[in-house]
Amino acid sequence: MKFQNQLLLLGGVALLNIVVIIIIVHKTDAPIPETVVEPTIIEVQKDSLIDAIIHVESRGDTLAHNLKEDAVGCLQIRPIMVRECNRLIGKDDFTLDDRWSRAKSIEMFNVIRWHTKNPTNEILARNWNGGARGYKKISTLNYWNRVKKQL
Repeated sequence: MKFQNQLLLLGGVALLNIVVIIIIVHKTDAPIPETVVEPTIIEVQKDSLIDAIIHVESRGDTLAHNLKEDAVGCLQIRPIMVRECNRLIGKDDFTLDDRWSRAKSIEMFNVIRWHTKNPTNEILARNWNGGARGYKKISTLNYWNRVKKQL
């Protein structure tokens, strides 16, 4: 049986500010169609709040490590945040090593976001900096102002 690679799908997906090209190759003995498949770019809305917080926390450095607080990764996640995310979702999906992953760090941020009532950018940023009631703390106002400048 003669096999030919036939391009069935060429699409672009924006994921975490990285464009990923997905190509599915199907082996078949059918002839390659004469028409050219145009790539399709699917635009995903950029999350400016996460980008701003990442900039303030680490300037985007996934290897950032604050030894004093044991805060790790692009979002400077401490062990207590990993425990809180696992508590909120009701299972131990996140590990301390996940803090080094940009994608996993963003997932943890989104767990906090999804469990925050009335999640405005200010409340989310101040809570990220100061805990569940961070939006009430005067000490988180400077942090919010730094994040707001990046939005």
